[in-house]
Amino acid sequence: MQRKESAVVDETRSVDSAESEDVTNSEELEENKVFTADEIKKLQLEAKTYRKEKAALKKEFEETKSKLEALEAEKLSDVEKKEKKIADLEKTLAETQAAIKQSEATSLITKALVGKPVIDPDTAMLLVSKELEGQEITAESVREAAEKVLKEKPYLLSQEGQKPGVGNYARKDNETKKDANQVLADFLRRGK
Repeated sequence: MQRKESAVVDETRSVDSAESEDVTNSEELEENKVFTADEIKKLQLEAKTYRKEKAALKKEFEETKSKLEALEAEKLSDVEKKEKKIADLEKTLAETQAAIKQSEATSLITKALVGKPVIDPDTAMLLVSKELEGQEITAESVREAAEKVLKEKPYLLSQEGQKPGVGNYARKDNETKKDANQVLADFLRRGK
């Protein structure tokens, strides 16, 4: 029986020394004391309850920590969602404002070109738009840019009083077309 008790005492001592590295002087004195089986069972039961309590506290700490992290992540994700929504709305607003500005510019250019004998209105509008780049678009600036473009590029204007076939490439041969027999007859006459 002595051997069993001493073996149990040795196990308890090794477990105690492994669990706690800081051994106080009073505990050193108790180590030299021989414990009975009932005392050992009592100490083992006490150590077991401490380990269970420690595990329960550790589990509760981990759960609380994960809940806190989840709440922070949820709060952060709400803020991030709102920031993203604000950025998207600002982008949409900028695009809408740019479209409105372009629409107003197109309208002013069209008004400036109305009543002028422009041959190709689309080209004239593009050239006036190009002329207005970097400028503030007002009715006066659009009118001046349109006049400048039409003055520099007179080929955009139709020439009143000209015949439809006359232009940069006027017809050189105003004769009516001849059939093959007439062409052959003319050729033979010239050869004589």
